[in-house]
Amino acid sequence: QTSKTYCDDGTPRDVNIAASEAPPEMRRPLSFEQKLWEKFKKEPLVPIGCVATAYFLASGIKSFQNQDPRRAQKMMRLRVGAQFATLGMFMYYIGVDRINFEVAPQYQRARKARQQEEAGRGEN
Repeated sequence: QTSKTYCDDGTPRDVNIAASEAPPEMRRPLSFEQKLWEKFKKEPLVPIGCVATAYFLASGIKSFQNQDPRRAQKMMRLRVGAQFATLGMFMYYIGVDRINFEVAPQYQRARKARQQEEAGRGEN
């Protein structure tokens, strides 16, 4: 389907309506709750681990208050395990290959460059 339009100078111009670009689809930005829900759907084990950690912590504190040291110690150990598991799940989701384990990367690069420069001088 073609349509006749007129340019600024008044000359007619045929325009193919089907081929013309449609405006981009308008979307509302997501609210905080919507973003949180999307994150939970994408990475469900991390929030479950956080809830487990909070439960073991609260239960351990309650055991301290009730003066039950054996149960309190058990809950604190389970809390540490839940924290470790949550961190492991988090690293699994983001991918260990995307994490930079390099300590002080700028310092290490500068040191390596200095060593290469000194080695280059020593050869000459």
